[in-house]
Amino acid sequence: MSETATAAVTARVIVGVRDSAKGRAQLRRAAAEARRRRAVLVPVLAWSPAGGELLYRTRPCPELAHQWEQRACATLNDVVAEALATETAAVTVQPVAVRAESLAKAVEATAFHTADAIFAPAEKPTLLARLGLYRHSRDRGVALAL
Repeated sequence: MSETATAAVTARVIVGVRDSAKGRAQLRRAAAEARRRRAVLVPVLAWSPAGGELLYRTRPCPELAHQWEQRACATLNDVVAEALATETAAVTVQPVAVRAESLAKAVEATAFHTADAIFAPAEKPTLLARLGLYRHSRDRGVALAL
């Protein structure tokens, strides 16, 4: 990548969003971090077909999938507007609704630059992780503590 192309990469703070009080608080913390870094705030909301992907594959309906996606986008916009309504300092926001099994996977799919700072939802540890036999490490980005 040339120097010009590298300079064009915008710093981003990516945050997984849920429609809850805890999710709004996390979004506000990520917005503060984005302002501090002078970065773009990218709130991510995961959505999936009603009944899950497996059921959807048995009887796909693109019209319904489009409606679900539109509903997810509207929910994301409402959550972002509500959470950041009281913020005095401006931050550039680029919300993204991602079709994914979980919020963690949606955030992971959105973070593709090594400079991305990630406010990822905490994943539930597996039995092997709780026993100390397996550790998951992120290959990309900077994971920020919640």
